[in-house]
Amino acid sequence: MLRIIDSASRFAGLIAGWGYFLIALMLGYEVFMRYLGDPTIWAEELSRMFLIWATFGGAALLLHRRQHIVITLLTDNLSPGARRAQELFVLAFIVALSGVVVYFGSGIAYDSFARGRTTGSMLDVPAWWSQVSIPACFALLGLQALAEAVRVALNGIDTAAPQRIDH
Repeated sequence: MLRIIDSASRFAGLIAGWGYFLIALMLGYEVFMRYLGDPTIWAEELSRMFLIWATFGGAALLLHRRQHIVITLLTDNLSPGARRAQELFVLAFIVALSGVVVYFGSGIAYDSFARGRTTGSMLDVPAWWSQVSIPACFALLGLQALAEAVRVALNGIDTAAPQRIDH
């Protein structure tokens, strides 16, 4: 099960990376077209939607690789047992927060879907296309946090350096 979650996180991270690449292409194209006096109606809005998906879509992979920003002023001086307990607490907090975000974010996205809400821009895309990214990506983040908690509980953590698991 851990490998499935890790694979899903890696896939989401890959899609996030390509999303950022597409954002750069879209905005570069938009700048070029504005220079020619013929701006697009789609580049800004689609790049914003891709940005939301890419940003939250990469969070689970960053957690798996332990590449989130970490402040270690206090934790570097903890004993291995205390460090393990602290890590498990943080991962449990991420799971709980993810659950709250999935619950409320799903309601917001569903409400927009049910009401047919759109962005109100010239492109007028359905609002739920962006909104569903929050519960979807936080669900994956919560699952990855659970997977990491299992790893920490079973194997401990390396207190000398951030953990990086690549299989």
